[in-house]
Amino acid sequence: MTALLDLDANVALSHALTLAEEAVAALAEIPMTAVMGVGLGEEMVRLRSVTRQLEATSAALSQRFASSHDWEADGARSAARWLYGSGNDSWQGTRSVLERGTLMSDFPSIAEAWRRGEISAQHIDALGRVCRRYSDLSADLMAVDDVIAEVARRCEPREFYQRLRHLCHRANPDAVDERDRDQPTGLHVSMLLDGLVRIDATLDAVLGARFMAMLESARRDVAAPEDAVKDLPATPGAPEAAEATHVRDPRPMSQRNLDALGRILDAAGAATGDLAMPLVTGERPTINVTVPVEALIDETSVEVGWLEQFGVPTTMITGAAARQLACDASIRPLLVDRRGQLVAMMPKVRTIHSALRRAVFMRDRHCRFTACRSRIDEVHHIRYYRHGGHTVLSNLVGLCWHHHHLIHDTGWHIEGDPGGRLTFRSSRGRELTSDPPVF
Repeated sequence: MTALLDLDANVALSHALTLAEEAVAALAEIPMTAVMGVGLGEEMVRLRSVTRQLEATSAALSQRFASSHDWEADGARSAARWLYGSGNDSWQGTRSVLERGTLMSDFPSIAEAWRRGEISAQHIDALGRVCRRYSDLSADLMAVDDVIAEVARRCEPREFYQRLRHLCHRANPDAVDERDRDQPTGLHVSMLLDGLVRIDATLDAVLGARFMAMLESARRDVAAPEDAVKDLPATPGAPEAAEATHVRDPRPMSQRNLDALGRILDAAGAATGDLAMPLVTGERPTINVTVPVEALIDETSVEVGWLEQFGVPTTMITGAAARQLACDASIRPLLVDRRGQLVAMMPKVRTIHSALRRAVFMRDRHCRFTACRSRIDEVHHIRYYRHGGHTVLSNLVGLCWHHHHLIHDTGWHIEGDPGGRLTFRSSRGRELTSDPPVF
């Protein structure tokens, strides 16, 4: 009798699949470009519901196929391997179908909601992630299967996942805390052959939240490069100065995050008092660069500099990059002979003395670039030192990290009296004025 019932079910399945194939083929024949937009939203909802029902049936069938061991007759190692080899789905996609089928057998109310098209495969995946993460609490979740199904009907998958985690916290907070502490975290930094640095990190929830908050704050303090926004339409009625520093940044988020990370590192390096970073070999966190003097004084020089790591040159940088780093830095001249042998090492001196830096900070209060109110990160020579400019208060101006890079990288020039009105002129002739500092 059981075999007969199974045969009848198989015949019904085959007949239903034939009808489904005919229905899908009919849908594919409809010229979608000719479909009227009126009422199309409701039809889309119906189609999504049917798609969910088909996905639920596929998952249930995959679980039944796995438990039948029929795949062994073809010499397959597992049901997943048989299915993977019989189609062109990805390995992860094939495994996901089987895992969803297993969850359907463990959570019948969830399975029923999916078969009715009331929830999606993403809801099932969210449940699966929680069950894997808190495996000791799977029995507790199965006991409230009907409650979970009702929650899933009301939530999108991301919110559903968070509510499941909250449910686990309520059921056994100690087990959840212990499992969360066991999550693999770490930060790996490596230098590639071309000198680029690769960073891979997985942060715990608390540290990750702190990092994301700092990144968001730093992004707001980093303006878009001028060449990235030159083709964007100006904001109607916006002041010219505001347009220069607060225009929408069209670059990818990953590029904006890099600028934001640089802003965070600048802030950490400039911190003083209790917030100051610990000393390394008797100094604050420092970037060491070895560069021929020609690269610092001659813009046409082809000489290059080298970033050092533990006293060993590791990464080549251009003369322009070296000149930017030397703008507000400590310099230690090294005398070498014609064979490159070190003859003498001179005392280290700052290009801008600490007392003079404090005077610039007191006078300017914040970055002097037009309409910028960011804090001062670096002190800049208006007339470059290599062009004969003197390191005196009347030739120095305080700039934030972004605008110091902007001036060096994109050809902006500064004119005027830093104690009064300044003019910032771009390489394309755009002029912006900055009011005198307010005391």
